[in-house]
Amino acid sequence: MIIGFGKCETDEAIKILNKAFDNLEGCKTEKSAKKSLDDLQKEYANAEKEYKKMSREEAPERYSYFWYFYHEVYEGKYFVEFTFHHINRKHALSPDGWALLKTKWILSVCPTDGKRMFKEA
Repeated sequence: MIIGFGKCETDEAIKILNKAFDNLEGCKTEKSAKKSLDDLQKEYANAEKEYKKMSREEAPERYSYFWYFYHEVYEGKYFVEFTFHHINRKHALSPDGWALLKTKWILSVCPTDGKRMFKEA
């Protein structure tokens, strides 16, 4: 664990991964899956851009955004690699309050095994 980061960032990553999985469930093609992931990514990227413009007092103390890589293994079996940036705007050990934690997660989806989430150590 890193001082100033922990359960909040893990919970946020899992929340986003579950949203991604829910959005991907209805997708029948790689193109529609990527469109679904793009829409989710834009939602978080747009929020991050707005938060960056805000003062330390106005912005949320913590927020996250991500980018992804989609890998289809075969029909219906794929995995998505997520790279998260978790921002802490009021980090106690930072002179200006800004701190960043980068994490990587894998969302694996298979018709026979269901969904699995893996966090890079």
